[in-house]
Amino acid sequence: MKLRQRLRLLAGEGYLHAMSKYEQLRHGVSLNPLSPAVWQDPYFFHSRLRQVAPVYFSQTWRAWWVTEFDLVQEILKSRCFGASVMPFPERVEKLTRDMGDVGLERFHNPSMLDLDPPAHTRVRRLVQQGFVYKFIQSLEPRIRKLVDDSLAPYGNEAEIDLVDALAKPLPAIVIAEMLGLPITDHAQFMHWSEELMLGTSTIDPEMIERSGKANTALYFYFKDFSDRKRTDPGDDLISRLIASEEEGDKLNGPELYNTCVLLLLAGHETTTRLISNGLYLLLQYPEQLARLRDHPEEIPGAIEEMLRFEPPVQATRRFVLEDMDFHGHRFKRGQLVFVSIAGANRDPKANDNPDEFNLRRIDPKQVAFGYGIHLCIGASLARLEARVAFEEILRRYNSMELVNPEPVWGTSTFFRGHEELKVKV
Repeated sequence: MKLRQRLRLLAGEGYLHAMSKYEQLRHGVSLNPLSPAVWQDPYFFHSRLRQVAPVYFSQTWRAWWVTEFDLVQEILKSRCFGASVMPFPERVEKLTRDMGDVGLERFHNPSMLDLDPPAHTRVRRLVQQGFVYKFIQSLEPRIRKLVDDSLAPYGNEAEIDLVDALAKPLPAIVIAEMLGLPITDHAQFMHWSEELMLGTSTIDPEMIERSGKANTALYFYFKDFSDRKRTDPGDDLISRLIASEEEGDKLNGPELYNTCVLLLLAGHETTTRLISNGLYLLLQYPEQLARLRDHPEEIPGAIEEMLRFEPPVQATRRFVLEDMDFHGHRFKRGQLVFVSIAGANRDPKANDNPDEFNLRRIDPKQVAFGYGIHLCIGASLARLEARVAFEEILRRYNSMELVNPEPVWGTSTFFRGHEELKVKV
């Protein structure tokens, strides 16, 4: 690491630790993104934030945190808050500077995740044509075959890392096959996907640079691949995205390439966490696992409780578009607002006994897939993959036991998932 980068990293770490301690002393609350305690049990900290103030300005983050369910939904559906950083040149300049040259392409050609209406409305309408319900449901036999193939090598009394054996490769293969990517490239784009995730919860310039380079590599991979599909289309999602048209409108090149990057990342990383988090919860609550094995028809409802209790995405961000009052707080244009999915899902105003994992909970209130116009476009696919994975695991194995009772969580403030999940069957 260059000396200048090292000094910036040390200064950044020093600021975060100092401000975190200051907030802890003054307000009795702290959410340090570099703290292992936050990685291990984020819900304590999100709950504490909600108790201190459901709308809280954190000096550590230099941003607002909102942790109450109704307020989170209000922000996510409000046109007073935006997902795009582009209206704020000073933020674009800082992000580009922090990420180097690799950040320039990303912020000037964003995916629909970082777009606001009317651009978001247009792009999502075109992309949605590739995610019709009937098509997603038609994938079930192939997903079941992939799960069966992944588990086939492991018989009784075997030890399996369910992350490496199933939760990680399954969503990656499914989305890759949907996009029409050759199997020979699967290992490479899984590597890029994991590298890209490095930049989601760090201030380390080296990690941010690696993340940016992976984003750029994926962008140009999809550019080259899409160019070939234009002249040789197939029965795949990229070909359908190229052909998708509404009222004479089509996705342009950067919109298509960034959409593919987003679909790969979201389809792989979040579903991996949904499956691994859900399996870990079942292993932690053997009586509920036993009931689910006897009543597999309850698995879809169980997935909703898993999403509520351990959401793969812990928080998302919005920008304040204009000066405004928000429930007694003065929000200024350009300020960053983090909406806490983890906090909202465990808000006692939304769910009784929110810190209790209960697969028989009636209609669990959760925003794990977002809310409003940015509701996850692949939510039905993620639910399908998780359902099939749980059905096949429970059908195949009559008993499962954790090899290591202590979970190995990833080191991210925004994404919650297991690095490994070793079980004996």
